[in-house]
Amino acid sequence: MRRMILVPTLVVLAILAIAGGIAYYLYANYISYRTDDAQVTGTILSISAPATGLLSDLTVKQGDQVTAGQTIAKITPAPTSPTGTRVTPAAINVTSPISGTILQVPAIQGQGVAPGLTIVQLTDLSNVTITAFVDEGAINTIKIGQDVDIHVDAYSDTTFTGKVQQIVQATAGSFSLLPTQDNASGNFTKVGQRIPVIITLVGDTGRTLMPGMSAEVTIHIH
Repeated sequence: MRRMILVPTLVVLAILAIAGGIAYYLYANYISYRTDDAQVTGTILSISAPATGLLSDLTVKQGDQVTAGQTIAKITPAPTSPTGTRVTPAAINVTSPISGTILQVPAIQGQGVAPGLTIVQLTDLSNVTITAFVDEGAINTIKIGQDVDIHVDAYSDTTFTGKVQQIVQATAGSFSLLPTQDNASGNFTKVGQRIPVIITLVGDTGRTLMPGMSAEVTIHIH
């Protein structure tokens, strides 16, 4: 008798559990949009040689902090002889246009340089954002100013907060060097597109976020 009562009870509990799971899933999708197709983004600035000459002084290395206007290198142009007299032009100071962190130093002190040759690369780690790629079918639910929960893979124990700052007015595929489909071939297959959404971080993160880090975001849409 007990067994006859127990079996229906377990069936009912299983149905309720499944229904509860479905209800939670639908509710979670109603109040938020979640994607793990996101990453930390920041502007990486290349500082190039302004003239031909010798890189006579290089005062920074990878990881150094610099301030806007700080001299990071000097270039000594090649001597000239405009009137038959050998003249050595004054050294040219190369300065950083922003405050930030030196990421790469591909040049070496003492080498010859020419205009366009990269001396250092740097970024402002205090001014990074999160770029999330949202399915085009869901973009209508995303609005500027919505709150966002952010998890960065490198810091799994930390939840960052942010706000939607910008919805890029083009799909991610529009910026690709290779086309995602070939309509001219006659073999058209519709491909769901993703739209970049820029998210700013709110408050002091207490962590160093570097461009390229993988992230997961939950945008609160209701």
